[in-house]
Amino acid sequence: MLYTIGDIAKMLGISTEGLRYYEECGIITPKKRKGSTYRYYDTWDLHLLVSARSYRSLGFSLQETAEIINSNQPIDISGMLDAREKELEEAILLNLNLLKRSAQIRTMFQEYQSMDFRYRIENSPGFYSINIQDEYSLKNSLTSLALSHEWITKIPFVFSCIFLAKDELEKGGDEFRVGLGIDEKFAQFLKVKEDDNVRYCPPRRSVYTTLPASSDIIFSSANLSEALDYINSQGLKLADDAFLMVFNIHLEKENRQSAHCVWLPIED
Repeated sequence: MLYTIGDIAKMLGISTEGLRYYEECGIITPKKRKGSTYRYYDTWDLHLLVSARSYRSLGFSLQETAEIINSNQPIDISGMLDAREKELEEAILLNLNLLKRSAQIRTMFQEYQSMDFRYRIENSPGFYSINIQDEYSLKNSLTSLALSHEWITKIPFVFSCIFLAKDELEKGGDEFRVGLGIDEKFAQFLKVKEDDNVRYCPPRRSVYTTLPASSDIIFSSANLSEALDYINSQGLKLADDAFLMVFNIHLEKENRQSAHCVWLPIED
């Protein structure tokens, strides 16, 4: 029995244009009745299309699919599938980590809305960082630029971060460093490790809070004055540099507004 292009398209859930593309690639060959310009297909064509769409769903191109189906010579289909499985495994691993990263950012937004200058004691996240900027000036050495470019290719697992030195905080200074960071949860997946240019910051017992900032106000230790007051009021002592993770920046009129998660390490 023969079927029209519309019949086959409806059965397979694809457009008639899609069917014609399969024809152009030589995967199916329609029949034409004498005296008619209409295309007709038999059940072999239907099952060829089912097979072709299976390969397409596995990620093979139409050209690769046509090669598999039409080859008169033995080809290494097993090897092609093995290579595709490795690609799928890599894609699954990427998507699992993207899911974790999305949940991490979502949690930051939720906490930012609920903390509102509140404080709690918790361990800071372990992370890797590189220094790309002193205050408002980018580092321009070849090493720094090359490393920055390499890390930026790892977005969205990379975040901007700010470090305020302990002595600057204690004396109310204005100096700070800006870097890029990667949570240690993603380090193995991204093949990031500590070296001469990459610093590992282990989890530290810290006072945690959230903090807004605006581009129209110069950033300094004054931004953390209330957090420092809280530390003193609780009889705690600052132990190391403060770490701010920038998780959102948006435009508000002519100013850039940023949102930060903040950890101030304290003595045990």
